[in-house]
Amino acid sequence: MDSLGERIVYYRKRVNLRQKDLAAAVGISPSVLNYYEKNKREPTALVLANLAEALNVTGDALLGLEHPDLIAQNKNEFQTLHAIRSLNRIGQKIALDFITSLAKAPKYTEKK
Repeated sequence: MDSLGERIVYYRKRVNLRQKDLAAAVGISPSVLNYYEKNKREPTALVLANLAEALNVTGDALLGLEHPDLIAQNKNEFQTLHAIRSLNRIGQKIALDFITSLAKAPKYTEKK
């Protein structure tokens, strides 16, 4: 996936949305979304953020800026990330605090 348009299509299909449904969720017309998917136009930062939210991905993922070290390495990491993303901001803060505490405890950390 080299282009923004290709990534939008990929993530849209991954969540099983039709163009018109994604466009409605983002507040744009299906024809505008089609232009984005075909790389004929680029979305504004606000539309990009709305696309990412509707597709349940980060803006970085849409822009192709994910860092390989931040991609889930195994099923447990993937499930953890998925669970955290299902939480609201308060729940995410509590989860982060808990995970940070565990990461400081030698009993629960990997030896490097």
